[in-house]
This record gives sequence, C-alpha cells and structure tokens, in this order.
Amino acid sequence: MGQRKIAERMLEAWKRLASVEFDLLCCAAEIGDPHEIALLLRIPLGRARRLQEQAVAMERLPVLAGLMRDGLLDLDRFEVVRKLTENLDPVKARRVDARLTGAAELNSRELKVEVGRLVCLVDPSGAEVRHVKAVKRSEVRYRSMPDGMAELIAYLDAVEARRIFDQVNADAETLPEDGRSWGEKQADVFVDRVLGSGRPVTVRTDVTVSARTLLGLTTDPGYIAGVGYVDANLAREIAAQGDWRKVLTDKVGMPIGVGRKRYRPPKALRDFVMVRDWVCQAPGCLRPVAECEIDHARGFASGGATDERNLGPFCDVHHYLKTIGRYRFERDADGIRRWITPLGFEYETRAKAIAEPDPP
Repeated sequence: MGQRKIAERMLEAWKRLASVEFDLLCCAAEIGDPHEIALLLRIPLGRARRLQEQAVAMERLPVLAGLMRDGLLDLDRFEVVRKLTENLDPVKARRVDARLTGAAELNSRELKVEVGRLVCLVDPSGAEVRHVKAVKRSEVRYRSMPDGMAELIAYLDAVEARRIFDQVNADAETLPEDGRSWGEKQADVFVDRVLGSGRPVTVRTDVTVSARTLLGLTTDPGYIAGVGYVDANLAREIAAQGDWRKVLTDKVGMPIGVGRKRYRPPKALRDFVMVRDWVCQAPGCLRPVAECEIDHARGFASGGATDERNLGPFCDVHHYLKTIGRYRFERDADGIRRWITPLGFEYETRAKAIAEPDPP
C-alpha cells in the first residue's frame, strides 16, 4: 500500500475515532455515577468525571458536538473549547459555538487562539474579571526530577510570562558558541536573570489594537504575538506604554498599508508583511512572525517578485522544508495560501483579519 493510501486510511480512522468519542460522551451523559464509568472503562475517577463534564458541555456547544458526531472534530479539540468557555453563561457559550463552524479546519493551538478571541468579543467585561481572578492564583512550583534536576514552574500573567520567555531567548542568542546546547543557554540565562545579573531589558511587547478600541468606542480585543487575544482594557494599557504605528485596514479588517510615521522609522514592506500575517504561513503553525524569516513564495531566482503578494513569514522548520523542496508553497493574488505536501495533499489558509469588521 502506497504512502498516499496509508495517509487516506489514517484520516478515515481518525474520523471514525472522533465519531466514537461522540458516542462515548452520549453514553456518559446517561450514567449518573462517575465511579461506575471509572470501573467500566478502567480509568481514574477524575477522568470519568471529566467525561461527564464534556457530555454536559455538548448541550452548551451544539455546533462542536455536531462536528464530533460527523467525525470532523476530535475530543481533544472539543475539550479546548469547553475549558475556555466553561465560565461563560450558556447563552454566551452558544454565541461562541455558533461562530465555530470552521473548527474542524483548526488544530488545537489555532482553536485556542480563535476561541480566546471570541470569548473576548462576547463577554468583554467578563474577560477582565476572569483575568483578575486568575492572577490571584499565580504561583511558582518546584518539582524534583531524576538525575539531580528539577522543574520550576511559574503560573502567571500571560503577557509578563511572554516577556520573560522572549528576554531569556534574546539573552541566550548573545552567548558564545562554547559547546552548550540551546536549552543549557536558556537555563543559564534564566538563572542569571532571577539571581540578579543586571542585564538590561531588550525585548518589547507588540499589541495590535483598533483605533476604536484605543478611543474606548468598542471593547474589541487586542492581539499580542505569542500570547493571543487580550481584553480591550489590557490592550489599551500596553499600547499606552510604547511607540505607535498606523495600519490601514479594509472593510473586513485586513491590512492594506502601514503608516510610515513612527518613532523608529519602519522598513515599510517588511512591516506590512509582519502586520498582515502575524504568524508563520504554514498551516497550523503559530510561531510569532518576529521569530520567522520573511521569504518569497515563488523564489526570487525563479522570477518571484519582492512585493507583499509574494512575501510572507516562515519559521525555521517550515522555511527549511520549503527550501529543500519537500513541501511546496503557493500564494494567490487574493491572499489564499496553499501548502502542498510530498504526498500531494493541499491545505489552504488565509491570513486572519487584524481588526473586527465594521458592523453592516
């Protein structure tokens, strides 16, 4: 059996599995005692209780439940949405669910970002309340590991966590090639920072937010690369702390130009591509554009133009796969992007709007 046939067989098996998971939840909804489920399936009691919670959530998320029934959405992705909407009232949860008809085309990380955006839209004031409550649960945990190692785990504000992570990476980039692995360099930098090496802060946090939100005319969320969507108040707070640049958008929120007036003058074309695409262009990859390389869809040596239609970001992995010819990438004039695998499967994506469309 050829690789293509095997891949098609795998896809069919995956669809059957998703449908079976739907049946599993339907049964869990009819059995009241989680201990019975735990014994029956030989699973921990906590897992049995979660099955019941997921079963109940199907009533709040009927669109996603239907996708599961049809074998288009697996339980793991359903759980992502359930967790992100569990603190919404049923009406608002259904409003989020109603806008997830395309969830089957998203992987779990993409779905998490999209649901985060929708939750901010349907419950803007609640987003801030939930964040304040979550901050109260901030903590740092220590866990011993084998071979004289340990894990130090911090649960904290997402924006601050991203700043720390980006700064650790920026510092590690400056270290000499002395035999240490990348992970060793990250760990050494982290220790230096925490114990007080006195290094200056060199990273910044970029937030994309509409002018209407900045002016307080709307509660549309902002977006932070590497973090995701944040509520309007936090977006305004971060925007007020730094340099601004103007981005023109069309009626559906897609960028059509980048303003040139800025404290540090931008490279207009590169900035435009980075604002438009946000993340790596490969399907399912959410590597922030700041960590990507801007590359030609059609190679420059093959006649590809150096313009906004032909340029886009790729992370190291997907840039390498495209460069060696294992995977092909095409970008149409209308913004549709095609990622073509060695087995001939094609996946279409389009850059997401950077602003909420104007109301009709």
